Amino acid sequence: MASILYIPAGNGLEQCFRALLQITVPNKEFETYRSIGELAERLGRPPSNVKVAVLFAVNREEFMGILAIGDLMRDVKTILILADQDKDTIAKAHSLRPRYMTWLDAEFGNVPTVLKRMVDLYDNVA
Repeated sequence: MASILYIPAGNGLEQCFRALLQITVPNKEFETYRSIGELAERLGRPPSNVKVAVLFAVNREEFMGILAIGDLMRDVKTILILADQDKDTIAKAHSLRPRYMTWLDAEFGNVPTVLKRMVDLYDNVA
């Protein structure tokens, strides 16, 4: 089974988040994608063995791209990290049925703990 991480290139979040992953889920490798096209291609490969995904929507454009490929994530348990708390953004984000949602300004909050539990439950192959 696969777990994926979507962090757009060039935003400086990846290094910090990967350090948290090493502490929280040390024996799990995450496939990393840096563009919506790469992510869509991976999710579209049959059969999809992706069970858990952490998706960073660092701006409105990235968020709209994630929404556009929502059908490909139907069976994927997701953590969604949004750039803003706009009511419209939150309403649209719920259409993706994330298991957990937070914001960039929360400095990842409970994401590592929630991610560990999700990996343990849904993607138990290290």
